[in-house]
Amino acid sequence: MATTLKPTASERFAQWWQLRTKAERTALALACAIVVGAIAWFALWRPLVDDIERTTQLVASQRALLAEARRQADDIANLARSPTAPVARDTRADLDAALARQGLKPTALDRLDNDRLRVTFDAIGFDALVTLADNLQREARLRVVDLAATARVEPGQVRAEVTLAP
Repeated sequence: MATTLKPTASERFAQWWQLRTKAERTALALACAIVVGAIAWFALWRPLVDDIERTTQLVASQRALLAEARRQADDIANLARSPTAPVARDTRADLDAALARQGLKPTALDRLDNDRLRVTFDAIGFDALVTLADNLQREARLRVVDLAATARVEPGQVRAEVTLAP
């Protein structure tokens, strides 16, 4: 009994190809070339060109950032080479000037050490106390490091002990 073998896919394609006319084969080859070219264009070439453009822009922005960082590093190095001596200030005079500007009279004013001062008010408006702390911070470069405020009978009034430091 004789058996017949089924042709392989490549044999079937070769047979199918031979059955086409020369014009059909040329048209099919041209269509395949166009499809392969389009796939190569959209899948390979276009993303490659886009990545090159994006990388070029990224390199330019990173170069600008590097130049700015180098400039800042040079500024820091220059500042480190020529330190400026801190201006000697009299914290008591700064405090007295700020109190006079705001029209406040403390009950007591004590120097705790070289830099720290304690100011006591028997009666001061809480709003005035907050404004004083803000003005001292901004203008006299004195900051509140300790504050004890006790409410008084009068509305909005407190007894306050404020410790200040530069």
